[in-house]
Amino acid sequence: MTMRRDDADHRGLTLTSRELAILCLIAAGLTNSEAARRLHISRHTVAQHIAEMLRRMQARNRAELVARAYTSGTLSITHWPPSGKVATEVRDQATDLRDGATALFSGIRQPELMKISA
Repeated sequence: MTMRRDDADHRGLTLTSRELAILCLIAAGLTNSEAARRLHISRHTVAQHIAEMLRRMQARNRAELVARAYTSGTLSITHWPPSGKVATEVRDQATDLRDGATALFSGIRQPELMKISA
């Protein structure tokens, strides 16, 4: 079986942890704004990452991007919602950051928080 060049290029596609997290979220059906809120980044940043992945994977739209990610093995068909090892690590890091912030501010009374934000 011969492999087309564009198919071969997508195998082993290297994504950053942020790109993989965004890819998992759009594969699960989230919009740019929803993905941005989930990752605590701007929707424009999400759009830039998606545009870069579209370019690198030579995909015409988000649906084709997700399809190519599944066929290349970047996303696993055995998990729902979509996830990858790196996406799991990003989620865990975000949870650690949230827990750290909660612990930091849990000992501060409400009036003291108001002084800090003023």
